[in-house]
Amino acid sequence: MSEKRKILADAVLLFVTMVWGSSFVLMKNTVLNMNPVAFLAVRFTLAWLIVLVIFWKNLRGLKLREVLYGSIIGFFLFVGMLLQVIGLKFTYASKSAFITGLTVILVPVFVALIERKVPKINVTVGVILAFAGLWLLSGAKFSNFNFGDFLTLLADLGFVFQIIFIDIFTAKDNINTINIAIFQLMSAAFLYVMVSMIFGINLINVKINLTAIITILITGILGTALAFTAQVFVQKYTTPTHTALIFSAEPVFGAIFSAIIPSGPNNTTEILPLISYVGCGLILIGMIVAELNLDKNYSME
Repeated sequence: MSEKRKILADAVLLFVTMVWGSSFVLMKNTVLNMNPVAFLAVRFTLAWLIVLVIFWKNLRGLKLREVLYGSIIGFFLFVGMLLQVIGLKFTYASKSAFITGLTVILVPVFVALIERKVPKINVTVGVILAFAGLWLLSGAKFSNFNFGDFLTLLADLGFVFQIIFIDIFTAKDNINTINIAIFQLMSAAFLYVMVSMIFGINLINVKINLTAIITILITGILGTALAFTAQVFVQKYTTPTHTALIFSAEPVFGAIFSAIIPSGPNNTTEILPLISYVGCGLILIGMIVAELNLDKNYSME
């Protein structure tokens, strides 16, 4: 792939990561007063409608396999985000952040197994640095592995396969990535609405306030419609491991914006200890190291 396209793709994914990290504080404030499943249902439905309105002309040449590919990716996205939100009810946010960050380890492991190819040395070193950074940033302690931790670990598998299947499907010939993005959002939105109905959550009369409306608009437009469409479109110009490594910077941006924007029932900003900032630094260094061209891939065969 072109080196310029790869750099541009990584830059776009880093912007997407910044959007997700910055929206964490807003979502934290919103789910205090709004059912998390209802929030996800409204957020993804809004995002799907926005992408559909903008790119509806792409559907003229729609292929059945694009519907299938988008639906498969959307299913894993649905699983990942749903289990992550539910898991937060049973565990600490710091543990959830760390376990979610384990995708930076899981993605290259699964890719190596699927492609039978050892990752580059610099990528491996970058992943290790990012992993250490996540540990320091979250301050996670695993004296008790609880039900919430288990659900969050299962959520990781959803995120891992979402990233990997995007890589597999968008690499195929004669595929419109925008159509895949449309059906990714549609299938995820549909599944969230179905879960809401199953658990008797009335999306028409759901409890909502000004904070929730602002959060839904920001996360629906930027954090979902733009972010997930951009991910599908540009990820074909980079690798799944690079994608996971870049996404590991999400808690870094989350920490930055948490120190700026008040949140929680006490409406206070979060001040991180020095060790957490060291963790942020390690994650960023890991991303830089992964971009260095130090060696070539070696086959396991």
